[in-house]
This record gives sequence, structure tokens and C-alpha cells, in this order.
Amino acid sequence: MSRQRLIIFTRYPEPGRAKTRLIPVLGKEGAASLHREMTERTLMWAKSLSRKNPDLIEIWFEGGTRRMMEEWLGLEFNYFHQGDGDLGERMARAFQDNFLKGKKDVVLVGVDCPELTAFHGQAAFDALKDHDLVLGPTSDGGYCLIGLKRMVPEIFRSIAWGTDTVHRKTLKRAKNKGISVKNLNILHDVDEPQDLLFWERASKQSLSVIIPALNEENHIRQTLEHIGKISHGEVIVVDGGSEDNTARIAKECGVRVLSSSPSRGGQLNAGASEASGDLLLFLHADTIVPENFSSLIRQAMMDPEVVGGSFALKIYPSTPLLRYIERNVTWRTRLFRLPYGDQAIFVRASLFRLMGGYAEIPLMEDVEFVRRLRKVGKLAFIPVPVITSSRRYAKTGALRAILKNKLALFGYYLKIPPSRLAQFYYNKEKEE
Repeated sequence: MSRQRLIIFTRYPEPGRAKTRLIPVLGKEGAASLHREMTERTLMWAKSLSRKNPDLIEIWFEGGTRRMMEEWLGLEFNYFHQGDGDLGERMARAFQDNFLKGKKDVVLVGVDCPELTAFHGQAAFDALKDHDLVLGPTSDGGYCLIGLKRMVPEIFRSIAWGTDTVHRKTLKRAKNKGISVKNLNILHDVDEPQDLLFWERASKQSLSVIIPALNEENHIRQTLEHIGKISHGEVIVVDGGSEDNTARIAKECGVRVLSSSPSRGGQLNAGASEASGDLLLFLHADTIVPENFSSLIRQAMMDPEVVGGSFALKIYPSTPLLRYIERNVTWRTRLFRLPYGDQAIFVRASLFRLMGGYAEIPLMEDVEFVRRLRKVGKLAFIPVPVITSSRRYAKTGALRAILKNKLALFGYYLKIPPSRLAQFYYNKEKEE
């Protein structure tokens, strides 16, 4: 029997009883329909966590009956009525019941946070290995997730639920009890009419494109103008101190331009920290995306087990040897799940931040990040190519470039410091 339990707190979507604070703008039926969608969305990602643990999920509900819940969400789950009392009393009851059943790591989530994903759920279970309490704080001062490895009744008592003091008071109670706490990243609940923006964003999975650049005046205009013709999403260029007109051209193209030290990992992190999208696409400055790139990414990310992915690669202008490289890239990505940065890597924003982003190392930041990412979940491979410039191969020679790539990767796996690899790879100079 598994030691873990994931509890989902919800209610039967009865019009007039569900999401009551949204009724003035959505109506009774609309508010109930939204609650239904939120519950089903939460259950979808929860089920992806339960593939290896069929006993993981319990659903604790208000309103309706067990039979009504089974007809709605299916017979595969155990259902329990939350019972009487305020939210704290009901949560405490659910935790205590599971600890009495022998569970050791128990996580409870609500359904009101559309940004909550399987990766937050897994992060909570991971945090319970080293902490007594884990919280998923929300921007309104509450929390959408709570995990415990032992019962602590005090953190549920005499709390003004639904106010902006919930998270702060819970932390204070934990400190007074001497229990260790892990906070996940702050997310947004949907409780009030003004919060509906977060549901709309999560439903549409908004996309931010992040482009690190250094002395790219010969390529960046084409990249940005192409994106501008096919997408109205957020584009952020992070300039690493260019000595040419890169920053000026980017501003002329109407995108947001940030400044950073010349480190690709650091530039990518700087852009991600300012991005507002639910999905992040990391794109090289000399790379052209396919016209339907955003819909291809969103379609790939509809699978709750997919954590990120990349595109196929086309190098232009082409040669027979470069076409061989393209085939090798496809083979490597499909077989080993190891795309490189020039394939336009994409990832869920919340997961990227949870993982701490890219390592700020002088080389192999893309390999290091992807190796961590593929441990979390599936990587999607979109067989439609992005088109990248062949300038690097033309400058050094295709055979030499292939050899340098393979030697650098081999050295990375041998744990040679990235600083030494960068000296070898760039011949002690920055890449053009």
C-alpha cells in the first residue's frame, strides 16, 4: 500500500451553491459550470500522478450525494462527505482520517486554482521528504495546497478562512509548533469576478517567447518580424550587452527588451522572470518558428503528463551534411529525449520557476536543464521544424562543428567543468 494520499476538496456543481461569489457576473448556471470545469481540470492532472499509484486520490465533497459524485466523476475514486464545520475543521478531518489509515504523506488541494498542476502536486510530495508542512500560497493571502507528514491540529484552528491572513497565520502557527515548512511558488485562485482573468489565461495557455541575444543585428530583425506577423503574444528579448544595434532593432520591432550580463542561462532566466505567459518558449535569435508554432505548442501541452518539449530542426542554407545533422537531431531527440536549445525548447512557466530555471553556466545550460526536465515528465517532440541559420557551420566547417558538439557533450558527461568546456568550444572567445 502506498504511503501517499492526494485529497481533492470540491463540491457538487449545483447552480446557486457553487462559486457563489461569481454568480453576479456569470449567473447561477455559469458559476456552477465553471466550478465543474475547474474540478475536472484538477482531477485530470491528479490522475496523471496516480498512474503508478492507483490508490492515490480521494475526493472529499460538499453538496449532492456519493452517487451523484460517482455519476459525475466516475466510479474509480473513493468519495467522502466533508461533514460539518468550517473549512479548517473539514480539512483537519480529512487529514486525520488518512493518517489513521496509515498514510504518511498527505497533500490536500482545492479546485479553485487553474495554475495548479501535477508538477506542484509532485513537488509537494517531494517536499514532505524533508519538511513537516508544505504550502502552495496564493496571491490573495491564502493557499491552494497543503501537505502534512503528521497531524498538526493547531494549524487549522481559529483561522479566518477566506481572508488575506490565512497563509501568514498558518506560517506563524507552524513556527510556534517548531515544524519545518516548505512554500511552493505563489499562484492565483479564482474566487472573485476580477480573478476570472486567471481562469481565461490558464484555459488558453498564454505563451511568452524569450530570446537571448548578443550582437545579433544581422539576424534578429527577421526573427522578430516573422513572429510579429503570425502571433500577438508576448515576446521578450534579453540583450547581453551587445555592441551593435541588436537592442535598437528589437525595440523597433515592438518587443520588450531587457538587459542582462552575457550569459545565455542568465539571460533566459531574466526573461522568464518577467514573462507573464503560462508557457515559455526559449528561442535563439537566428531561428524562425513555424507559422502555427503557438497552436502546436498548446496542443502538445494538453497532455497533462507532458512537461515541455521542442521542435524538429532545419538548417538553412542547407547541404547534404547539414541534412544529415538534421536527421541526427531528430533521432537524438526521439530516442534520448535530449533536444538542444536551437530546437526551441518550451516548458510550463510554473514548472520552470519551480525547478529554479536554467543553470547559469557558460556552456551546456540547455542540456543541463533538459536532463532535469525529463526526470519530471514527458517531453513532446513536434516534428515540424524551426529553421535556424547555418552560420555556425559555415564559420567553423560542418564536420568540425559536429566534432566539437560531440566532444563538448562527452566532456559534460565526464563532469568536466563547463568553464573549461566553454574555453574549448569557443576557443576562448564568445560565439558570434
